[in-house]
Amino acid sequence: MGPSKTSRSAAPEDSAGSRNEPPSTQPPAGPALPGSRVGRTWVALAPAALALVLVVVFVLQNLQATTVRFVVVSGRLPLGVALLVAAALGALVVFCLGSVRILQLRHLAARRSAR
Repeated sequence: MGPSKTSRSAAPEDSAGSRNEPPSTQPPAGPALPGSRVGRTWVALAPAALALVLVVVFVLQNLQATTVRFVVVSGRLPLGVALLVAAALGALVVFCLGSVRILQLRHLAARRSAR
């Protein structure tokens, strides 16, 4: 038995010229799973739950009572609750103004499509 010749095929080189690259991190080609309404709901639920936890912690850390006055109404509330009510009223104002603008844009779009 004489010396055997082992043929070694050369690995194709890429444009960078390296042969020993780690495997690709891209997923294998194939049909992707379609998104669903339930999946999107769970994705949206995580930040909402985190926001709720942060609000509860905020209210629990600000329980000292304070006097709150608005126009002619006056009362004592925990500071955290008072600020939470103020933020909710601000969000309600923004929601109402945004809804009016959306209705204006829908009306304008309907008028333009009727032409």
